[in-house]
Amino acid sequence: MHPCFFRRFTRPTLATALCTVCLVATAPAGAATRTWPGVPPCATTLQACIDGADAGDIVEVADDGPIGESLEIFGKSLTLRAASGFSPVLQAGAFTDVIDAFGADTPVTIVIEGLTVRDGTITAYQGGSGAFGVTIRGNVVEAGGLDANLTAIRVSTFGASPTGPVNFAILDNDIRLGFLGGDDIAAIGIDDLPGPTVGTIERNTIGEGGPSSTYGAIRARNATGNADVLLRNNRIAAPGYNGGVVLVQDGAGGTLDARVLNNLVTGTIDFTGPQPGAISLLANTGILHAEVFGNTLVGNETGFIASAGGGASLTGTLANTLVADNTSRGVIIGVAAGGDFANEHNLVFGNGTDDFTPGPGTVGADPSFVGTGDFHLRADSPARDAGNTALAADIPLDLDGSARVVGAAVDIGAWEIGDTIFANGFDM
Repeated sequence: MHPCFFRRFTRPTLATALCTVCLVATAPAGAATRTWPGVPPCATTLQACIDGADAGDIVEVADDGPIGESLEIFGKSLTLRAASGFSPVLQAGAFTDVIDAFGADTPVTIVIEGLTVRDGTITAYQGGSGAFGVTIRGNVVEAGGLDANLTAIRVSTFGASPTGPVNFAILDNDIRLGFLGGDDIAAIGIDDLPGPTVGTIERNTIGEGGPSSTYGAIRARNATGNADVLLRNNRIAAPGYNGGVVLVQDGAGGTLDARVLNNLVTGTIDFTGPQPGAISLLANTGILHAEVFGNTLVGNETGFIASAGGGASLTGTLANTLVADNTSRGVIIGVAAGGDFANEHNLVFGNGTDDFTPGPGTVGADPSFVGTGDFHLRADSPARDAGNTALAADIPLDLDGSARVVGAAVDIGAWEIGDTIFANGFDM
C-alpha cells in the first residue's frame, strides 16, 4: 500500500500536495515486465537491463546470485524486484553502494523490493527539482565484521539542485549489520532534504549489532526543509547502536514533524554525541514536533530523552510508552522542552535516573515481562489497560500484528496483552 493511503498527517496541505505529485508519476500505458537474465536488453548485465528498460517498466531478477554488480537507477521510474521463486543476492564488493536510485528534474517513482544486499547499501538520492517517490520494501541488508562508515538504507540528496519534493516508504526490511566499533554505522538514515518531504519507516527489523557505532539505528536529521515522518512498528533489537530512533531538527526555518508509534528499542548505548537514547528528540534550531506513543524502551543505556536549544521549539507528547530497566537514564525531558513537551500514561520503572515531572496516568511499577529478553507483558502487568486509548487511533495493530486495543483501554507499551481463553470458553 502506498504510504499516502494510510498516513494521517498533521500537516494536511503539505501531505496532500506530496501525495498528489507522487501518484501522478505512475507507470505509463504499455509498461513492460522484463526478466533478467533474458532477452535483450536483459541478455548481458543486470545494469544493462536497467538501462535498456523504458520508464515505468518492471525489472525482475531471476537469478539467486550472488550478483557482483553495483546498480544505478538514474532519473527514471522503474521497479526492481525479485522474480517469483527467486531470492537474489547482490554483492558488489566490500562495504560499497550496491543499489543507488536517483530522482531528477522530472517526476520519478522507483520501487526496490525483495532483494538481499550483502556488504553494501541501498541509497535513494533526490537529485533534482522533480517529485521523487521511492519505496524500499521487503529487502534484506546484511554485513558481518563491518569496519567502515555505512548506512544500510538511506534517503539523501545528490547534486546542485535537490529541491524537489520527496515521498519515501521504507517498509518490511530486515537489516542485519554486524559491526566492530567506532564507525558511522546506521540501519536507516534520512539526511536533510531541502524540498518538502513525507516519509514512512514501518515494520522494519534491525538486528545483529556490535560493540559500538557513532550513529543511532534509525536516524533522521532535518535542516531547512519541511519533513513529515511516521515511524511505526519497527523492532530495534541490536546491541551497540548509538541510540535507537534519533530525530534531530538542526536548521533555522526548518520543521520536522514526527510520529514515533509502537516501536521496540533494546540494547542501544550512549557512545557519543549530545544525547543518544532509545528514542531521542533534539531541537537545536527550528521546529520539532513529535508524538511518541505506545513504544517499549527496555534494556538500553538511555530510554527517552528530549531537549531543545535556545530559540528552538520542541512540542509534542510522550504517552502510552514503557520505559524500564535502562541502566543510565530512563525518561529525561530537558528544562527547555518541559513546558511544551507533555507526558502521560507511561510506565517508568527501574531506570538509572529519571528527570521529568510525571504527567497524568504515570505508572511506577514493575511491568511484569513474560521472561528475560521477552518484553511481552504478563496478564497481571500494571501496564494492562493503563494507557490513553484516544492516542492509539493510528496504531491499529500491536508489534505482533494483533488487535491493538483489547479490554477496557489500550495497554502501555508496544504489545497488547489480549484475552486469555480458558478451556471452558470463558475469558479470563
